[in-house]
Amino acid sequence: MSTIASSSSARYAGTTVEDARRPWVITALALALFLAPALQAASLGGFRFLNFAPDRPWNYVAYGLAAPYVAVLLWRRHPRCRFSAYVFLSHEIVRSAHFRHWDAAAIALAWIALLQLPAARRYAPSVRPAEIRARITPLIR
Repeated sequence: MSTIASSSSARYAGTTVEDARRPWVITALALALFLAPALQAASLGGFRFLNFAPDRPWNYVAYGLAAPYVAVLLWRRHPRCRFSAYVFLSHEIVRSAHFRHWDAAAIALAWIALLQLPAARRYAPSVRPAEIRARITPLIR
């Protein structure tokens, strides 16, 4: 395994060539999130699926802005893409419980479980609090 030193696709130190390939879980989740604005737009025509509905104004923010933003973070391998995916999916679970859409809650829980697979964890590691603290400490002083 060779180490990638300065590739734009490898954002983490010590990432190997095998780790730089986007796992199917990340690809599928990013594509699903990219598709969210189209599904929300389709709900205007009567298509009701999961949490997509035309009569909820928050949907247009969640699925029109937040979902594609999280998808871009995942696709571009941003250091906090995993965290942002967890926040968005947790938001989906809470909304699903509120509107009693248990199928949407199950799908969001399944995505969270799939993000625990080793390939996904290698591709998008968890946020490291020590690194964040070291980065923001000079800004506070």
